[in-house]
Amino acid sequence: MSIDKEFEGLKELPEPVPYSDEYRNDTTRFILHILEDEFGLKGIDRPDLNNIAGAYQSDGGNFWLLKVDDEIVGTIALRNYGNGCGYLKRMYVAENMRRKGIAKHLLTTLLTYARQHGYTELYLGTVGEMDAAIKFYQSQGFQRIKALPEGMPECGDSVFFKFDLYSSRHIQKALEQ
Repeated sequence: MSIDKEFEGLKELPEPVPYSDEYRNDTTRFILHILEDEFGLKGIDRPDLNNIAGAYQSDGGNFWLLKVDDEIVGTIALRNYGNGCGYLKRMYVAENMRRKGIAKHLLTTLLTYARQHGYTELYLGTVGEMDAAIKFYQSQGFQRIKALPEGMPECGDSVFFKFDLYSSRHIQKALEQ
């Protein structure tokens, strides 16, 4: 049975699980498939994928996977930049699983974690070609900004966002439920 058919039968989404190295190959393959095969973003150095735990899960950040029937269908990561600031990274949803609430579910997991761990502001960057991602972030209360704060990686991105965890209303309601 295809993952689409199995997902349609779920009454609610499974909870995202924190990354562990047992998922390394599957996680890297999932992310690279989306970046390189789907969006054509090849030949870019991605050193964080060589050490996901070290890049995201040290120093108060985290990395989550959403799996359906042992298959990764979504990822999201939070990197700690100190002083209550975090950077949202590696948010991807399998093409055949988009528009089913997975991105919002992953984001809610990250925002809940961020609030529980003292974050006050989150930032992210993306490229202008990611229209659906840009619309999603805006719909969730992220505010477009001109540039990231000093010390945060722009990684070739051209569109930047900020989310204030204590004044954004869109996701705050979901976090309180």
